[in-house]
Amino acid sequence: MSDTGKIFNIQRFSTHDGPGIRTVVFMTGCPMRCRWCSNPESQKISGAILWDERKCIGCGLCEQSCGYAIVPGMQGIDERCIGCGACVKACPSTALERMGEDMTVERVMETVRKDKAFYEDSGGGVTISGGEPLMQAEFVLALAGEIKREGYHLAIETTGYADWKVTERTLEPFDLILYDLKHMDTEQHNIYTGVKNDRILANARRAGERGFPLIYRVPLLGGINADLENMDALGEFAVSTGVKEIHLLPYHTYGENKYKLLRARYQCSACRPSEEEISAIRNLLEEKGRIVKIGG
Repeated sequence: MSDTGKIFNIQRFSTHDGPGIRTVVFMTGCPMRCRWCSNPESQKISGAILWDERKCIGCGLCEQSCGYAIVPGMQGIDERCIGCGACVKACPSTALERMGEDMTVERVMETVRKDKAFYEDSGGGVTISGGEPLMQAEFVLALAGEIKREGYHLAIETTGYADWKVTERTLEPFDLILYDLKHMDTEQHNIYTGVKNDRILANARRAGERGFPLIYRVPLLGGINADLENMDALGEFAVSTGVKEIHLLPYHTYGENKYKLLRARYQCSACRPSEEEISAIRNLLEEKGRIVKIGG
């Protein structure tokens, strides 16, 4: 196991990533490139450098400090960037921000322990998210072991996109698994996320057979996956895998500004389904005996 992992954020007092009040640990690295991703800074395992053009004074110190001489504003999209942060340290105007920091298990636990009373009062705990936590499986296991030793409720949010041996071993200690399903059609899944869903669905089925505590989480994307045909396939899959609860997450654009800071183009053309459409999807899934929550 690894005692050190790459983390881009630790969010305290969250109420949307599992029961009660939670601390959410966001890991870097993701094998997908979902067009609607609200955390694009998490996609590279090395993390990302955000550039705020409004603050940049054009001094060139970032380029001079970089081992690859990456020019100002290109840190977020130049493939040579390893996220070392030398440019961030050199910037006199705070135009650059490093997202992704090496943290030890103990350092993460120092933050977790601060909210012990809130976990106890609300039935909350810790959620490990991303990115995709399975890309840093050894660190996740080390952190999960410490969280469990101290008696906190433990959840993970994952796409399940990894080798089954890695997935099974990593998910074993968790009290709750928030399992993301983006689209039931493999070709559509590939178009919108960059990968096919064969492995995701196979691992979900295996996890269900193992009796893992799964909840399916589904982004509701008008024009992409929020049609009744896809939702019916989702419901049938939940029935076949024994998953009782589904969380529907209506589309939002909260992360859109991050693409500007990464010098990247926001490519998602989805829309938020209407309340009538959300209600129809909810009714369809509830008719299949599933517990449905909006927003998780």
